Amino acid sequence: MKSLLTFDQTTLANMTAALEYVCRKLPPDRDNPAIRKYIADEIIAASRKGQSSLGDLTSAGLKVVNVYLFPPGRSWLRALGG
Repeated sequence: MKSLLTFDQTTLANMTAALEYVCRKLPPDRDNPAIRKYIADEIIAASRKGQSSLGDLTSAGLKVVNVYLFPPGRSWLRALGG
């Protein structure tokens, strides 16, 4: 397993920026340490697979947020009150 210490400075900076950006997308009433940890874990997993760009890491984190806010099988129209 790859330690965070083995990532280069640029990748670590991108991981941090992606996590901060994605967590700002969480509604305050749905933000909690468990979801933040899950987002971070997915960003780390993506970087271990060689995805190191800010866009790739942000995308990995946003996928977690999308599933968290809009679980599969739930209509996005209903989620928006439509």
